[in-house]
Amino acid sequence: MSEITYGAIVPLSEVVEGVVVVPSETTIDPLDAFEWFMQIDVANGDATQDTVAAYRREVGMWIAWCEKRSLHPLMVERDDVERYRAELKKAGIAVSTRATKLSIIRRFYAAAVRHRLIQTNPVEGVRAGKDLTAPEDKMKALSHQGLSALVASMPNENLMDARDRAIVGLMALHGLRRIEVHRLNHESLRLDSDTPFLEVEGKGSKLRRAYLRTDTLAAVENYARGKMAAGLPVSGAFFVSHSNNGNGNRLSRQALNEIADKHLSAAGLKKVGVSCHALRHTFGTLAVSGGAKIEHLRDAMGHSDIETTSIYVRAVEKAKNNPAQFIDIEL
Repeated sequence: MSEITYGAIVPLSEVVEGVVVVPSETTIDPLDAFEWFMQIDVANGDATQDTVAAYRREVGMWIAWCEKRSLHPLMVERDDVERYRAELKKAGIAVSTRATKLSIIRRFYAAAVRHRLIQTNPVEGVRAGKDLTAPEDKMKALSHQGLSALVASMPNENLMDARDRAIVGLMALHGLRRIEVHRLNHESLRLDSDTPFLEVEGKGSKLRRAYLRTDTLAAVENYARGKMAAGLPVSGAFFVSHSNNGNGNRLSRQALNEIADKHLSAAGLKKVGVSCHALRHTFGTLAVSGGAKIEHLRDAMGHSDIETTSIYVRAVEKAKNNPAQFIDIEL
């Protein structure tokens, strides 16, 4: 990747006692400059490494797109950004995903404007497009019958099976995000209270408690005992690989996707868009259907805004209150 000369961006090590010491000219990879901006500005200077990595990845794809077309990343115009958006649309990228990509690139150029590398942000005002589909209608979730079938189809014969059962349980019965399952450590399991819980690290490093049901607690403890019997550490990473190559290493987020997809496929439930996050949506919709209060569901899922949680309520209410059921004529 090409390097760009920056005149006002300095590494954090050159911030001394609150005074920024700016060299006249520093050669730095543009992604390093953006990551520096992320570390000190995004989330009030408390961006997680996962957030930084995700932003860096998106900006890297944009810069690669520019370089492939012989465009200097700091000399692009709005027309170039709109062409990029058009290619994303042509590739079948959803409006919501396009919006995320453009938002991150917009932040990239906001950093450049802030440091006086460019005068205007070429992404400002460029929108991802219109998506008129209601959020609750886009949500992928398993039915009660589907989740029952998934659980019934999962084997329970060895250590890997015990791990997978615990993972699916935490996602589908407690609503944990994929990243939250990935981050779990043995120390996250707290048994020193009346109701055992997992201390879950959610978005923005926000911690919450996931109080465990008897069956999910049993699944989690069964896996931990299996690890101990296999001579694997029972500290640090909770869910680990049991393959020959990665034995004992923390499961990656991609590996979690593959685990969910494997069992969904075996149960005949795998469809486009149905993977780890669909299990979290399953938790939300089934909890609402069962009578869970929205504020309790909000806390369990780690939502900062109850409006996000209300999507599950609207999804369930739409199915329950189908106007067609009020027509007293049979076909």
